[in-house]
Amino acid sequence: MSRILAIKGTEGEKEVDYSTLTVKEIHKRIKEYEKKFGSLARFLRGYDCESSPPDDYLTLIDWECLLNELKGRTGTGLSLVKSGKRKPH
Repeated sequence: MSRILAIKGTEGEKEVDYSTLTVKEIHKRIKEYEKKFGSLARFLRGYDCESSPPDDYLTLIDWECLLNELKGRTGTGLSLVKSGKRKPH
């Protein structure tokens, strides 16, 4: 399932398809947000949906989508199964 963020602003329309980003790109963008704002929890503490600028809302949505995409990719790996002889019941 792909996550797509569509943004319409003064510069025109922009779409971000998170499924096309590499893991390296996702980590890079998350690090940029962490460098600028600290942690997501800290950002959320200072965020107010009524008084914060629209750019902060876009930051919040983008950051959450990046984390969800990363979580979705790491959660779909194969589990390791220990091989060996089965014990009879």
